[in-house]
Amino acid sequence: METEIRDLSSIEIRNLMLDTLAYEGEDIDSEGKTFKLYGYQGTQSDLYRLMEGLAIKRGLIKSDIPLYGAAWDGSGLMLHPHSTTNFSYSDIQNIYEQFHLLLNQGIIAPGAIGNYGPNLPSFHVTEYGLKCLDENEILPYDVDGYLEKIKNIPSISEWVEFYIKEALQCYNANCMEAAVIMLGLSSEKILDEQIDALLGYLSRNFTDEFSQMQTELSSIRLASAKFNCYKKYFYMIKNNVSDHLFKDMLPLVDRVAFQVYANFTRITRNELAHPSDTKMERIEVLMIFISFIKYCQTQYGFIDYYINH
Repeated sequence: METEIRDLSSIEIRNLMLDTLAYEGEDIDSEGKTFKLYGYQGTQSDLYRLMEGLAIKRGLIKSDIPLYGAAWDGSGLMLHPHSTTNFSYSDIQNIYEQFHLLLNQGIIAPGAIGNYGPNLPSFHVTEYGLKCLDENEILPYDVDGYLEKIKNIPSISEWVEFYIKEALQCYNANCMEAAVIMLGLSSEKILDEQIDALLGYLSRNFTDEFSQMQTELSSIRLASAKFNCYKKYFYMIKNNVSDHLFKDMLPLVDRVAFQVYANFTRITRNELAHPSDTKMERIEVLMIFISFIKYCQTQYGFIDYYINH
């Protein structure tokens, strides 16, 4: 079955633009041109042309109109939806908006050295912008890149990897509700691992709290209650742990951030697991995916600490 192609969100356009500026391969332009090859400077036409090539390569847009080659720093063609470009009307609006947002944020700046000229449409990537390119978010349409980030998290379990991989496949098949269910399952698996690791840590360092937590957990079945139990004993001991490694991680789990994400994925999964009219929008699910890598890194940071201390 052919995958449905939708208009790209502003976040997807922004990341596509940043990825294009950072791209080093030779397969998104008929002549193998990249911004790196030209010292991270060029024109808006160069950027939009290469963006289209990368979007097609990633399956974000259909290739109904043949891509054209052009001299670097050339004026290029005006973007007309489904006439001179495979981008839609909405995509083109988003492209123009995101380009100017990158200007306002200092990631790119007007003008370029050489024969380009001091003003738009010529531009260059700033020093700050180059750092942003190195740290650009991985979006779920880049399945291999996303999974690579996940696999690089120390101690992450095979089951969590499996659920996330399934979630990515669901997302890219435009099955948003199924994607969230898979992320919810991975979140609950992480919670189980956190609880086991914390119990082991308490048994070695806080024996009274270990006995109390073990007793409480013996009568708990719901994931929400397990999470509340974990949170209770986490806060009970956190001020009594003097290790700087542990203390350095505490700002990552302030009282709000600690609960909101885990509860969101759990509650959403529970809602979606039962017949209902719940409908997840693509942008909602995209935001979950964007934050999920950081969420996993944070939780496994604590799991690693519990296991090794």
